[in-house]
Amino acid sequence: MSSKRLEMTDVKKSFGATRALSGVSISVDSGEVLALLGENGAGKSTLINILGGIVKPDSGVITIDGRVIGAFQDVQAARRAGVAVIHQEIVLVPHLTVAENIFLGREPTTRTGLKDRKLIERRAREAIASLELDLDAAQPVRELSTARQQLVEIVKRCLKTHAFS
Repeated sequence: MSSKRLEMTDVKKSFGATRALSGVSISVDSGEVLALLGENGAGKSTLINILGGIVKPDSGVITIDGRVIGAFQDVQAARRAGVAVIHQEIVLVPHLTVAENIFLGREPTTRTGLKDRKLIERRAREAIASLELDLDAAQPVRELSTARQQLVEIVKRCLKTHAFS
């Protein structure tokens, strides 16, 4: 069994006369951390947007855990396969806690219809622990560094995509 979690093979994409990607191939092994570096206009965002189902490639194949996907038809298909793109822009409410931001717009409620703050914090702590992150669910987001705020975005995205229970 291959340890490859992700493979993108011979991915091509043009926008009109502009060729953004010309036969790009990339693979990521299980447990591997990979940086995608390049100059502005090199095609990094296009490649990631194809992986996330945001942009359709002209050609190429995506394989996840040995299963040939081809290309994702949309963002929801990518999410169902466990792929989520965390964009550089952070969309958090600074005065709310980490837990409140994770569940923002999807807050569990009590029988009386009020936000169940204890349940929100407990579920947030569970989600954070399942991803083995060092975040305090009760800490206000404004107190976090930009890097740690991005971790909150990752937890939020994983929760939305049901990547963990």
